[in-house]
Amino acid sequence: MSKTRNRPAFTLVELLVVIAIIGILIAMLLPAVQVIREAARRVQCANKIKQQSLAMLNYESAHMKFPPGFSFPNQAMWSAYILPFMDQANLYNTLDFNSDFGDDTGNNSNILAKSAQLAVLRCPSANVPDLEVDNFSGIERAPCCYLACSSGLRNREAGELPWAGMNAFDGHPASDGMFYVNSKTGFSAITDGSSSTVLVGESLPDQFLFGTDEGGNVQKADHWYVGSAEIFPQESYSSFRSSENSECLGSTACPINSILMGDATTIDEKELAFGSRHPGGANIGFADGHVQLMIDTIEATIWSGLGTRSGGEVTSEY
Repeated sequence: MSKTRNRPAFTLVELLVVIAIIGILIAMLLPAVQVIREAARRVQCANKIKQQSLAMLNYESAHMKFPPGFSFPNQAMWSAYILPFMDQANLYNTLDFNSDFGDDTGNNSNILAKSAQLAVLRCPSANVPDLEVDNFSGIERAPCCYLACSSGLRNREAGELPWAGMNAFDGHPASDGMFYVNSKTGFSAITDGSSSTVLVGESLPDQFLFGTDEGGNVQKADHWYVGSAEIFPQESYSSFRSSENSECLGSTACPINSILMGDATTIDEKELAFGSRHPGGANIGFADGHVQLMIDTIEATIWSGLGTRSGGEVTSEY
């Protein structure tokens, strides 16, 4: 006669122990997964800066000069000029460079381009909205997560002249970086070495971060692409005592991640600073085409020297 044998089953205590062990293992793995995901996002961001840097270099090769940081009178930004070199020829062909990019009325193609979703100009770690209403101009725009470098010495865009991003004006020389208002710099202007001269870097836009600049005007840390109505012509400097060059231009005279430093930095520095949500620093593109994560504890004089095109600084240690 066969005997029926009962199969042993888990007790309630044993099940609880197994569940607890699984929970502990998941808790141990989650931080590692987050680190891996952020590392992947940082690499994605670096690749986007690589695209921008190569687009600038290809523009220079085609025109024998880099694109202007910001141009008057049409008020177009550097990002508009390099669109064909970033696989955005179709969008570029809709732009009218003979009209005013600062005209935010009507429904013209330049306005529509300001709200175009351009992944190459958005950092995956920045956590900014796809679109938001520019609370100064009133139109819906796409925030930009990158700034071209205008200076290594000037850390403000308001108050007494000179400012970061300005052209030669009122006896002051043009800004000392690669990009500024109506700039036409070429490789011949880079005497510090292309591997030690910043072209473009990450930034953190936040148009709801307000502050009063050194000219007494309320400003916000907003960054956009294609064009703007808010950057004033140089003839208006004396009356406004402020500009908005930081909508597309940055400066290495400001500490990396100034925007995250609270009251330790001014609104001018927050607007002009390079920075990111990546732990420890920000991705930066150089004039020789290489991209590097610059730590936010970099020595100030070295960081400043990397932003100038012909300052004669020794920056080999960065």
